[in-house]
Amino acid sequence: MTKRRTREELYHSLSGKSIPPTIEAAMRDIVDSMLVGWNDLEMSITAAPPGANVPLLTAFGPTGGVKQYKFVVNDSVFLAGHIKHDIKPGSTMYPHVHWSTDGTSTNTVKWQITYLSAKGHDQESFNADTILTLEEAAAGTAWRHMITEDPVGIPALETDSLFIAEVKRITNGGSENADAVFGLFVDLHYEVSQYATPNRTPDFFA
Repeated sequence: MTKRRTREELYHSLSGKSIPPTIEAAMRDIVDSMLVGWNDLEMSITAAPPGANVPLLTAFGPTGGVKQYKFVVNDSVFLAGHIKHDIKPGSTMYPHVHWSTDGTSTNTVKWQITYLSAKGHDQESFNADTILTLEEAAAGTAWRHMITEDPVGIPALETDSLFIAEVKRITNGGSENADAVFGLFVDLHYEVSQYATPNRTPDFFA
């Protein structure tokens, strides 16, 4: 079986060849478009088991034909995500919450993500909890699709690691948003640097 080459190896294979510079640049652009960019580690709130305080599955959207979880302060769900083989080692992941409201309040909505993680393949134990808080003002227009992201991010986890979390709506410490607040989805933006890893298990790049 032919070993899959990384972006750097593909670049190296172009060096020293009798290729016109414009063609080489175009080929590098093609490599980048295939192997470099951003992806999402997706964790569905609707499919998640509830936490200590249970969000209510409630009619969602202007016609109410579908349902999503409505969160009041202290409602939470539990989520888990698996790190894929395309993640860029040494990069940064950015947790974020997708949410919406049914009204016109512009008061802020605050979310808390409590997570732990561990490498797979018997490499380490799960670590202690880490807590992130995310806060943003609502748009003031009903049913806007809001995405509130941690601007600092967290170190990228290794392929086959697990990200296990509780996602909770918490008090903003002031005037709460009195509209119905719906938690819709939780993701981690992460950088990709290859389509897949050469190896199935660690060392993934040896």
